[in-house]
Amino acid sequence: SLRRSLSPLASFPAYLAPKSERKHSFRLMSSNSAINNADGRPPPSLPATWSDVITNINGNQQQQWNSFTNNLFPPLTPSSHKGSHGRIAIFGGSEKYAGAPYYAAQSALHAGIDLATVFCAKEASVPIKCYSPELMVQGVYSVEELDTLLDEERVLLEALEQCKQSNDLMTNEMNEMDLLQTMEKLEHSNEKQNILIQSELKKDDQMELLVERLEKMKHLEEELQILRERQQVSVVSIVHTITSTFPTLHALCIGPGLGRHPLVFSAAEKVIRKAIESNLTLVLDADALFMLSLKEYRSLLGEVRGYDRCVLTPNLMEMRRLDEATSQEMGMGESVAEYGTIVVQKGHIDTITHGCHTMQCKEEGGLKRSGGIGDVLAGTITAFMAWNAILEKDNTPNDDSDGKAVNRQHLQRVFASWAACCAVKKGTRISFQKKRRAMSALDVSGNIGEVLGSMEGGLELELRSDQVQNLTNDMP
Repeated sequence: SLRRSLSPLASFPAYLAPKSERKHSFRLMSSNSAINNADGRPPPSLPATWSDVITNINGNQQQQWNSFTNNLFPPLTPSSHKGSHGRIAIFGGSEKYAGAPYYAAQSALHAGIDLATVFCAKEASVPIKCYSPELMVQGVYSVEELDTLLDEERVLLEALEQCKQSNDLMTNEMNEMDLLQTMEKLEHSNEKQNILIQSELKKDDQMELLVERLEKMKHLEEELQILRERQQVSVVSIVHTITSTFPTLHALCIGPGLGRHPLVFSAAEKVIRKAIESNLTLVLDADALFMLSLKEYRSLLGEVRGYDRCVLTPNLMEMRRLDEATSQEMGMGESVAEYGTIVVQKGHIDTITHGCHTMQCKEEGGLKRSGGIGDVLAGTITAFMAWNAILEKDNTPNDDSDGKAVNRQHLQRVFASWAACCAVKKGTRISFQKKRRAMSALDVSGNIGEVLGSMEGGLELELRSDQVQNLTNDMP
């Protein structure tokens, strides 16, 4: 994978350069007219840290950067109401992993989201509710009940396999020609002859036993079909509960603490497809990424790759699995990051890729790698994606025949993902300075609000300073 050769010292002189100009590395080489701003102006120089953004606001690229920063945070106004600044949901949380969805949802609230809902296993719902009274938590399935359904399926499949093996052995011992002749007689005889022949067959104990086992196999197959219908009822119930909230949501995050239960994966697949159909912004993290790497979900991976309102947040190992799955499906050398979806590859330097466009976050973080920080990032990205959906809805032009507005929206989502990475890196640095080795993901989540306040405040301060300077220059 090209990502393995990524250097921490990679230069970054251009903005969102196309992959064909990267000289087989993740260093951006030069800009391209195909990704110019909507008005045809060349794109601004690429920032690596948030301070670079502030510098560009007061520099000669002020107007270009304002178009991105102005659409990053929704304004706080007296007319705002509950939900105006974002309604998100997290689908994750199992008996073993109750902390991950809490970190993700709570981080979104600390970022500034108004309402956050967690859809999880019933076994995890009470602990998550106890973690925070601010979260709306709904248990949508019982792990114990789903395990029972899988156990019953396993027992039936084992019984079926035993019957098949026994029947094969018995059939081999019987005279194959006699069996074929008997079957032919049964096929062409009338009802009376059929009864007589069957009565003769019953005299043969071996044939009678074979018939009984065939009947048992048929009964087991019928039971298996009924059981799988019960499984689908459980899956559909999960999907309906979650998707019924889609009209009220601005973004949905799937994966933190989801676990790897096959029936939960089946439900997650249907939820993702429904979200794509509903044009809902998605953030896929952790176990949702593992699911996409499995062979049975390759078609879903293909749909996700082409969905431009989706953000994947893999670490190095998850990225490797996704790239391998993509190569097996599409051909050697193909990467999940080469299509419409946004990929945020986490690491010492976060790399944000959208098709042929790439940014890097070189913001300094803390030195402690606590468990759960990835969940904090997933929740923070979900918050930024919710804000993007709100602002995009307000600013989408009626006529976009040339596609420039859509292209700008794509780049705005890349920038928003990058800004979320900056926020979490800053949060880890502040938390580490305070707690050192004792730092935890909870500390980082608690600092997100302070960090975003300083980031937004820095923008407002620099913009006001520039406005005053412009007013002074205009005075006679």
